[in-house]
Amino acid sequence: MIRINLIPQQEAQAAAGRRQEMALGALTLGVAALGLVLAHTWQQARITSSSRELVRLGQELAAIQGPYADVTRMELQKKELREKLKVIAELETRKAGPVRALSDLSSATPDKLWLTEFTETAGSVKLSGLGVDEQTVADFLRRLAASSVFKAVDLEETSQVDQDGVKHKKFVIKSQVNYLGEAAKPNVAAADAPGAAPGGQP
Repeated sequence: MIRINLIPQQEAQAAAGRRQEMALGALTLGVAALGLVLAHTWQQARITSSSRELVRLGQELAAIQGPYADVTRMELQKKELREKLKVIAELETRKAGPVRALSDLSSATPDKLWLTEFTETAGSVKLSGLGVDEQTVADFLRRLAASSVFKAVDLEETSQVDQDGVKHKKFVIKSQVNYLGEAAKPNVAAADAPGAAPGGQP
């Protein structure tokens, strides 16, 4: 009877199986390692791209901020200049205001009317004087009210007085004075000048 020893063949098959398993395991590890390398490379590429984009945006922002800062600074300078010019204009107006008030007062005073007192306190003016009659005083009141400097002109008091044997109308007028003024009103005194027709027509 012939006997065949199968042990070496079984061992060879087992060894082949182990080699196949090892190869498969190595392939799996290789694929996993390759995947990790690819993922890491892709992530690094994204980080690099994001960093470049961040740098580019930073440069653009710096380029924009420069002119914007210049414009903002120029606007502030313009605002400061306008405020200074406004203050200078107001100072000039206040400087010329009293002269203008006296000029308007002189223009509004009729020939037969005399001022005896002029006082100003905190923008309030008190005028006292004498006129030949009520019509002259009323004419002065109307002319003064037409001034752009004198506001809220009001006849506070009138009385009959004897001045060197001649009867006159004594008056007291109160008003507000605004040296900054408005646009000048029509000159009533000029309209009432000799030769002027009723209604201001020549």
